[in-house]
Amino acid sequence: MLELEIWYIKNNDKKELDIDYFDVRNEPLLNLFQVFLKKMRKKIPKYSSLYIIFYENLTEEEKKRIRIENGEKREYYFKETNINELKSKKDLDFLRETLKNLKEGLIHSKFRECLSDDEINKFENYVYEKNFIYTQNIDVKNNKTKTRKAVLKGVLTSGQLSLFLEIIDLKSRKCIYNKCVFELPPSVSIPSKSKLNPISLYGYELYWENDNTIDIIINTVGDRLRTKIYQKSDASVLTKQQRIKS
Repeated sequence: MLELEIWYIKNNDKKELDIDYFDVRNEPLLNLFQVFLKKMRKKIPKYSSLYIIFYENLTEEEKKRIRIENGEKREYYFKETNINELKSKKDLDFLRETLKNLKEGLIHSKFRECLSDDEINKFENYVYEKNFIYTQNIDVKNNKTKTRKAVLKGVLTSGQLSLFLEIIDLKSRKCIYNKCVFELPPSVSIPSKSKLNPISLYGYELYWENDNTIDIIINTVGDRLRTKIYQKSDASVLTKQQRIKS
């Protein structure tokens, strides 16, 4: 797997390098890249890393030092830019700029041996097709009588994680419920370090209380988000939600 890092470097008031290597808005893009590699069945050499580094006023000596201190076998792509201007962009403009430089970094790196220009362009198209939104199934559970299936999905956008609950009637194979039930602000939705399962490790799971009541257990705080499903005589469905404290 190819590990990606995106850094932002500028000189602070003391003329020292101020390195910021995390912006939550990049997470959907980085996760989409890993999914793309998996879909393409690309074999990347083990322990491969590419650093995309946005910087202000770095000397060649400072670039060399960054390479030495962080591993000379890693690939580095340096892009001079105004950091404050970049970070002040609207989320989608920010991600477009990051994607453009990620693509350039791949083209100028040794990973062109593994990814052709055509495949790199396919990656760009794939990200735009997904609109920079990464979706992952977190948990799937059938109720005890196997009449209904619940699917908990995480939808990660630039800085926000939304949980969607989908309930399927197994007899008719119809979806009877599919709505966003929970959202986390950027300050909370810091993803795990896992590149394969960035959302499922947040700590959410499904539990059928009975055939018509499904709980999302929020392990981080121990609360339950309960959804009750009522089948009406005309075959339509009525739902009711409540938050239950442990």
